[in-house]
Amino acid sequence: MTQQAQPSQADIARMTTLLIHGHLADIYALQKVNMDVGNLPKLGLRDILLVTQIGLEPGITSSKLSHLFRMSSPLLSTRITALMKLNLVQQVEDTKDRRVHNLKLLASGKKVYQFWYKRIEALAINILMTHPLEDMNQMEERIEFILESVQSGLIN
Repeated sequence: MTQQAQPSQADIARMTTLLIHGHLADIYALQKVNMDVGNLPKLGLRDILLVTQIGLEPGITSSKLSHLFRMSSPLLSTRITALMKLNLVQQVEDTKDRRVHNLKLLASGKKVYQFWYKRIEALAINILMTHPLEDMNQMEERIEFILESVQSGLIN
């Protein structure tokens, strides 16, 4: 195997986001859910992914989260309620439309986000250091093509 060049910050950020959105972090996160997280709450994989996405996009709505992670609204509502009980997340009424609630991390939620983001980012760096970027780009394109094909097949 040839030595890879140090990945750029943009490549690391893109790969980290791909891992979060693409659920490629599932294997890694499942292995690490029971690791020592110090005084942070132990979370399941879905909750880890939700917290990291809210941390990436403060003010995101539940409907956008539901779409991103392909979760039903009732399931997402249950998970958000659980995160609120843990004082990780809060819902804030939108200033323009009171029917819309934006999700934001509380201080303890930001700590959880930073903890898990760094671990997923480390996985992204490891992937980028051991596999050529071209392979990752092709993988991302194939996954997007497969998802688009499946979605158009389900709609038609």
